[in-house]
Amino acid sequence: MINNTLVRKAVPAVAAFSLAFVGILALVPRGQDDGDKLVPVAVATRPLSDGTTANAVRNGAEIRMIEESARAEGAVGSLDELPDGVLAYDHVAGQQILLTSFAQSRVRSLGKGYVAISVKLDPQRWVGALLEAGRIVDVYDTDDVSPRRVALRAVILESPNPAELMPTEDTLVSIGVPEESLPDVLKAVANNRIWLVGR
Repeated sequence: MINNTLVRKAVPAVAAFSLAFVGILALVPRGQDDGDKLVPVAVATRPLSDGTTANAVRNGAEIRMIEESARAEGAVGSLDELPDGVLAYDHVAGQQILLTSFAQSRVRSLGKGYVAISVKLDPQRWVGALLEAGRIVDVYDTDDVSPRRVALRAVILESPNPAELMPTEDTLVSIGVPEESLPDVLKAVANNRIWLVGR
């Protein structure tokens, strides 16, 4: 009789404890579901304007872990994965950086009114950093009278790695220039009088 009484009294207590224990388990995180797992994504830490080079983007971005469902298609997962070229459009702080954020040929990102040309430069007419893709330069015609600016805000589109060039080696560089400046730029190129001046 005593045993039955004890059992009847113990059952509700055990049941209550079991329910409480199950509730606690439900509240304890048990790891991310497959759909919510965290993945690395490159994110801008400050505003980055169009034309910013990949090297500069690395200094203005960081890797953050976000839920996979929030990852944009084509998002870069490592700063080492950033492609060569320049940003094709502005990025705000917190914005994910995508493979499509970059344009190897910046003519498209420059908008209408620009054309691309290739010019051969001797060493005295280019200086290391000027050859970096995305660098904005002014183009001068160094005629016999005086240097004359023939293109404003031209953009280096493609160029070889300066570290791989010999000090006396000419190099081929692609630049985007405003359409209205093209005749004067081509004239300077034809006469080997073109000079690039960084801004």
